[in-house]
Amino acid sequence: MTGDVAQAVAARLHQLAGRAHPVDGSTAARAVAVDRRRRRRAGRWGAGVLAVVLLGTGASLARSAVTDPSTAAPSPSLSPAPRTSSYAAPAPTLYDSPVRGSLADDEEFLAAMAATPWTGPAGPDGEIGYWGGPTPDLDTSRVVYAADVPGGHRWAVVVARSGTGWAWGWFTGARGAEPAEMTLVFGSMPLGSRERLALIDASAETGTLVVLGEPGLEAEYSPSLDRAPSGELVRDFDPLPMIDGVPVGVVPVPVIWSAGEVRVIVGGVASEPLFPMLDGQPPSWPEYPTGPVDNALVAPCLESLGLRVELQENGAYLNYEDPSYSDSSSAELAAREHEIAACFRAGEG
Repeated sequence: MTGDVAQAVAARLHQLAGRAHPVDGSTAARAVAVDRRRRRRAGRWGAGVLAVVLLGTGASLARSAVTDPSTAAPSPSLSPAPRTSSYAAPAPTLYDSPVRGSLADDEEFLAAMAATPWTGPAGPDGEIGYWGGPTPDLDTSRVVYAADVPGGHRWAVVVARSGTGWAWGWFTGARGAEPAEMTLVFGSMPLGSRERLALIDASAETGTLVVLGEPGLEAEYSPSLDRAPSGELVRDFDPLPMIDGVPVGVVPVPVIWSAGEVRVIVGGVASEPLFPMLDGQPPSWPEYPTGPVDNALVAPCLESLGLRVELQENGAYLNYEDPSYSDSSSAELAAREHEIAACFRAGEG
């Protein structure tokens, strides 16, 4: 998977997160929004809709099996031979790079983290939550970054083979935490062959930013797209200091999903923007409802903000688009996002 494809995957994940209602703060944060111009809010639970789709599909298949001769099972002699593939993606550059971070020489900690299962925190029912994706092969697991970072935290980034590809996991804990005290905050995300990662602690207005990639890369960070006194939209980047072999800095946390950008520089040449992953929802971000809403109440509220609104399936789904999105600064988008969230909260039952 190329870097461009990996960024597209992240953008697609965020788009899916935006379509599934309710919007979970941590899900939105982890998905990293690149473009929220087209949002979809369901007025009923996504699981219920999925169940209806599956049931409908099952019923259709059942009818086809009875009434359509073309669906009859072929004779064994005519059955095509099963296709098999032995392809396995080569190890990513990040996997083959030296371990970086202040704990790079702590072999006991690294070995324990590499053997740590990729499971999320326990849910309300006490069960362990999985972030999805193929289960990583712990026999191939390798820590690529481990450090006590500014802000009193300890981070570990682990890469492992996942199915025929590769994935990475991000564990966090308090400074000095043992491997058993580390929590997976983001995991089973596909990792491209030359993909880089940018990770931000989002627990306050400022947080630690770590950029991971091939050895020798440098990075600059821009927290927002700003409006200059002339009315022009501008973005300023500041270089990140190198600490233990990687760019690390304490930076302003993005004010909205699409605000922050990292620019990676290798050999004096800047790459395409890299969008940071956040370990949670920043306190300044708007709160959306945690349950179904009445779209008939939400729609006129959104229209009063100047958004284009469309109701589908007798009001069960709501689409909206901000026509001023591409001409807005990050601060303007953040203010409007708070107004949009207020519309959804007003539609709660």
